[in-house]
Amino acid sequence: MTDLDIKHLQMHFSGVRALDDISFNVNKGEIFSLVGPNGSGKSTLFNCINGFCKPQNGNIIYNDIDLINSKPHQIVRYGISRTFQNLQNVPYMTLLQNVLIGAHSRLTIGDTINRWFSKNERIREENLALEVMDFLGIANLENKYLSGQPYGIQKLVEIARALICKPKLILMDEPAAGMNNQETLEIGKIISEIRDILGITVLVVEHDMSLVMSISDQICVLDSGKILAMGKP
Repeated sequence: MTDLDIKHLQMHFSGVRALDDISFNVNKGEIFSLVGPNGSGKSTLFNCINGFCKPQNGNIIYNDIDLINSKPHQIVRYGISRTFQNLQNVPYMTLLQNVLIGAHSRLTIGDTINRWFSKNERIREENLALEVMDFLGIANLENKYLSGQPYGIQKLVEIARALICKPKLILMDEPAAGMNNQETLEIGKIISEIRDILGITVLVVEHDMSLVMSISDQICVLDSGKILAMGKP
């Protein structure tokens, strides 16, 4: 069953074709990896999927919804979240507070009003955040400030913030970048568990080919905005 359908996507910047007629399907419940050299269009593709960039041509279909004209906050509510290649954390906030930033995407006007009169809504959000952090093995650090935490912990906070949105599809942009071999093995295990335990489809951009080959159901190779190859590891 198809979860995400990319159709003839084209994106260019001042004449440079970052994406040149890209088409592929991501099936529900699989780990789909995008690989290729720097500048091949991987992050640009992510930016198109989650609404940061609007492609000149093509369609991005998710659960029968064309995302082309949707805003990033709408796309999160459709069930797509993402992590970033460069950490987007707030160092002077605690780990728990950083994770809770992602919870705003699910709040309705009624939820916001409830928070003015009762602590129950806030407690519910914090409990959900702690569950996500426990899944990632960082629940014991919830009250620590992010500043000064190891790089690997900061990466996990970024993943936790994406998971608290309760996505059905998560985009992970170079989750193992800057990590040592042991940390990379742990990230690979976490990515597999996100799919196997949480039931979330994963679309990942990664340069570590050992990691890619060990976790992927499908791999798409990009170069200069074009697909060079696609298939099973």
